[in-house]
Order: sequence, then C-alpha cells, then structure tokens
Amino acid sequence: MAEKKTPIQELYDKIPSFTCREGCYDCCDNQIQFAPEEAERVGGFNSTERLCPHVKDGRCSVHQNRAFICRIYGSSEIMPCPHGYGPEKPLTKDETYALLREYLRLMREQEEEEKAKNQ
Repeated sequence: MAEKKTPIQELYDKIPSFTCREGCYDCCDNQIQFAPEEAERVGGFNSTERLCPHVKDGRCSVHQNRAFICRIYGSSEIMPCPHGYGPEKPLTKDETYALLREYLRLMREQEEEEKAKNQ
C-alpha cells in the first residue's frame, strides 16, 4: 500500500516537471527555504551559505525529496530556467502565486506545530 501523501507532497503533483540541463545547479545557488517536513525528509537543512548543502559533485543529492521551491524553479513563467529548459506548459503567474500561497500557509502550520511541540 502506498504511503499517504502530505498536503505539501500533493502540491508537488501540481508542478509540471521537466529534465534539467546535465550538470546544472544554478537554481541551487540561492538561500533555499524548506518546510519542516521537507528538511526532515532530506536529513536536515542548516546552511547560511548561498549554495544548497545538498549539492554534491555538481548534482542535487536529494533530488527525489527536494523542496517545493526547488521543484517550482524553472516550471513557472515567472521563475524560468536561465538556460531555456522547462516544461512544455509552464505554470502561469496566477498558478504560481496560488501554489506559493498554499505552500507558505502549509509551511507556517508546520512551523507552529513544531513550536508547540517544543514548548
């Protein structure tokens, strides 16, 4: 039986996928934000560096479990790949903002739950 998806994982299904340029990790060179469940899935995320600490040998070492922002980069007309890669039908501006709003809401919920557990 398949494991039940979390609401954030269900958001991933709404993001069109595409194949990136081999050896490219331009989107990983940024301050990347992870929801608590995403950080847990990749074994943690604690970095003040611009380059994501999960980039190993020029590749994402957690690609199957990468965060929402990593998935949406290049899949949206407002967050295009600088090398011209992307899905056949990228997310529109409105679709992107709707997904971002939902992701941020879910992330805040998770952060509040984490805070309540630790009190």
